[in-house]
Amino acid sequence: MKINRLLFNNPNYSLEGDIDFTNENFTGGVIRKIASCNVKITGSIYEDLLMLKLDIKAKVIGICSYTLEDVDYQINRQENVEISNEIEDDDTIFYEKNNIFEIDPYVLSFIVSSMPSKLIKKGAKPPKSGECYRVLTEDEYEKEKAETKDPRWAALDD
Repeated sequence: MKINRLLFNNPNYSLEGDIDFTNENFTGGVIRKIASCNVKITGSIYEDLLMLKLDIKAKVIGICSYTLEDVDYQINRQENVEISNEIEDDDTIFYEKNNIFEIDPYVLSFIVSSMPSKLIKKGAKPPKSGECYRVLTEDEYEKEKAETKDPRWAALDD
């Protein structure tokens, strides 16, 4: 979705639309895909600073940490974004050189940061031990580790 900075000189101007993230590649994280995303943008300009308020509603398909099945996760988030057309020393102000720019990367970063690090599908249970693997609690692991001797030092124990 393209934003025209100059249109926000009108204080009543707002922009709403859907952003398509179907071509985004999510690997190594908790997100499988973003099914839908709607963004409502309001804002105003103060000198050279564009102050935007983003109202993001997204449906994300995540990965269950226990079963690796799809989990629907709804995101409703409001964010304030400050964009300048001059490079600033402030880390909270983003730089966009042109008056017309894409808002999609900002929205995507807010969606990704809204996801929990671990998603669990309703009713999913942690995996049990199976063939060639065991599931231990942290306490069981620490106890087993303390009781196990390192074979590299076994000759010195004798």
